[in-house]
Amino acid sequence: MCRNDKYNLENDNVYTYALNMGNLGVCKWNIDTGEMVVSEKITGYEFNSIKSMNEFINIITYEKDKMMAIQDLDDYINGSLEFYRSTFRIKTKCGEIKWVLLKGKIFKDETESSGVLGVLIFNITNMKFYDRWDSLTKLPNREFFLIKLNNSIKMAEIHNKKGALIYIDIDNLKIINHNFGHHLGDWILKSFAKSITVLLGKQGELFRLEGDEFAILIYEFNDIKKIEKMCNKIHKCLKKSFRIMGKEIYISTSLGVTVFPDDSSDPDELLKFCNFAVYKSKGKGKNECTFFDKQKAQPYFRKILIDSELKNSIINNELDIFYQPQINALNNKIIGFEALLRWNNNKLGNVPPAEFIPVAEDNGYIVQIGNWVLNKALDTACAWKEKGYKFSTISVNVSPIQLEKSDFKMNILNICAKHNVEPSLLEIEITERTLIEIGEDRIELLNELMESGVSIAIDDFGTGYSSLSYLINLPVNTLKIDKSFISNIHNDKNKAVIGSIVKLSKYLKYKVITEGVETREQLDEIIGLGCNLIQGYYFSKPLKENKMEDLLKNQSK
Repeated sequence: MCRNDKYNLENDNVYTYALNMGNLGVCKWNIDTGEMVVSEKITGYEFNSIKSMNEFINIITYEKDKMMAIQDLDDYINGSLEFYRSTFRIKTKCGEIKWVLLKGKIFKDETESSGVLGVLIFNITNMKFYDRWDSLTKLPNREFFLIKLNNSIKMAEIHNKKGALIYIDIDNLKIINHNFGHHLGDWILKSFAKSITVLLGKQGELFRLEGDEFAILIYEFNDIKKIEKMCNKIHKCLKKSFRIMGKEIYISTSLGVTVFPDDSSDPDELLKFCNFAVYKSKGKGKNECTFFDKQKAQPYFRKILIDSELKNSIINNELDIFYQPQINALNNKIIGFEALLRWNNNKLGNVPPAEFIPVAEDNGYIVQIGNWVLNKALDTACAWKEKGYKFSTISVNVSPIQLEKSDFKMNILNICAKHNVEPSLLEIEITERTLIEIGEDRIELLNELMESGVSIAIDDFGTGYSSLSYLINLPVNTLKIDKSFISNIHNDKNKAVIGSIVKLSKYLKYKVITEGVETREQLDEIIGLGCNLIQGYYFSKPLKENKMEDLLKNQSK
């Protein structure tokens, strides 16, 4: 098998057993002279006339791994790596697929003046620690996919080409597993893998990432219509049912496509982009294909980042409370203040509550954050009371998610007790829509809270259902007229509505606070309509704790 006795390694007893068993091979390549010696029985080929390691790799390597294997060698020869190391699939002379690991280094010996690359070839197909196959579908798995994706991105950039990543999510596999059992679901996965592999041919390679998620790597393409056509073929292929045990099973797939390096050269980003595209496909009704569009995806990724950062906002001391005073406009005295949550994050900067509160509610963080706000606000209120500052209430917004917790009432009262605050000092603000939608048990709970002394305010009054009947039947102490009415107070209809709310509230013995008062004209109109309790920029914007305390201190003089 060797061309020169000088390099005949088969005579070395150290290698003989491994060489004969086909588990080890040796290559020696003189890079300058082109002299190449190969001694191995893994591939089944004879190598009597090859002149380079590149040629050797081109002969033995499985077609879909050739680009990666050649790139690994080039990276080492060009000095990018200290040692040569490459793992790929080979196709033996008899058509068998095996895995090999190549390890080597360029060296010089006494008889050679030029560099020689010495390489050991390991047959690692049956080694248990080597796990790059999915055992169910016999597809390469996520680990190998990430290696191939990295290599494909690198090659696309070097050769100024484009590649594509098609992410596939089987829409209804969970239903199939639930209705027919996992054995049938597994059969579907194997049949799906086989069908798509045949469909792809040499155009791309299919990987199983996990569960019902697959990915196709298209190593090179010239026209995006080629990718569109392939996605259409996948959907068309799956229109046919899978027949098993006398049953006809249909599956659908949601596809997400991203192009590299156009969309990104970062593997993690490309996967994130594909996930977004699949998410959009599912939103269209599933069995759809979406090509990633960075501009349309920005709100989605901002939401993901908000979610990621928000979960640690308390630990990282990023949350703060600003206090906006509520004023009796007849004597300009502070009667209370609303505690307003603020979030300043290192990556996102100041995030508006209207943006991060819905994310906190969707993911359940709002309960922990809400408790933090209650503790912080009541601790501050207690300190101010102890200093002799005069005010009647501190208002804290409460999410419907908090309200649904079974321990909501006891939690509120325990926090009051913890900070030595009378429940009558606390007012919880609930939106109009929340108050309408809560169940009978929650209404009873709010009644119990009111009996304990806690006040209930309807925030943004007038923006929800505004049914007069619920003002009679639901537990309410305070109505806060929404600022949208105040901004158009010169409109006669707005005036009529505000006037009616004020009169009705006085009849029902509710306190009324007008939000969003920003100008003297608005103030005069509001006072003229009989409402003198005001909250808005005309008197003060929301203030940090120390600035709010300065106002209280000045008022007490």
